Amino acid sequence: MQESLSRKPDRDPDSAPAPPSSLSSMHAIAMPEAMQRRITELYEKLNRIDHYRLLGVAATDDTKTIKRAYFALAKEHHPDRWFRKDIGALRAKVDAVFNALTVAEATLTNAQKRAEYDAYLREVLKTRINRRQAEALEVAKDWAAAAEVWARIVEQLPTDAYIQHRWARALLRSRSGYDSAMAAATRAIELDSTRAEYRVTAASLHLAEGRDRSALAQLAIACEIEPDRVDLGELHAALAERVARNR
Repeated sequence: MQESLSRKPDRDPDSAPAPPSSLSSMHAIAMPEAMQRRITELYEKLNRIDHYRLLGVAATDDTKTIKRAYFALAKEHHPDRWFRKDIGALRAKVDAVFNALTVAEATLTNAQKRAEYDAYLREVLKTRINRRQAEALEVAKDWAAAAEVWARIVEQLPTDAYIQHRWARALLRSRSGYDSAMAAATRAIELDSTRAEYRVTAASLHLAEGRDRSALAQLAIACEIEPDRVDLGELHAALAERVARNR
């Protein structure tokens, strides 16, 4: 999605960096700045770290240790800490972090779920070389080749929202396979509805196909998830103006 909101985007807006100092640009909120930074940094890592790393435990730790780690983190990150307090744009991130902690604890303290998750992590390890290859192709701007590699990774990790998103994004940038790209973008959102960048990729794909209203709906959700993203707000406003003009 270009700043001009052209139909066939040269770049999608989730490739644009967030404002360099979104924390400092926020109005005064009822959360210490150090905590704001911790929440933001942890939120940014959620789709790239596993349950063990999130809870700060080892893969060999027992259930008692995992529960102890969870309760310590849950006490710090529970949304109720900020009940009826103005924490501005961080509200959605606080909720996402706590939900991720809860899912991690529920998974790792259930023997069957933990075994399934460990099997999933073994599959993740098998894709490491392919991931590096796909990322190198993206750096080289060979988006079509990158999309092919991401497609192979998706076959191995079909329930990984981040991988689905990367495949959709590569297809978008290659300007090909829009049906597959939209299916992958939709699947990424189904698997993880807390990521603004997934919504932005879906919006870009809708725009590429001339579906302005659908794109606007996705951008609106992205703005709700990350209301401190000035760039997303500007994109949403520009598209809303165009939709209104074309009624």
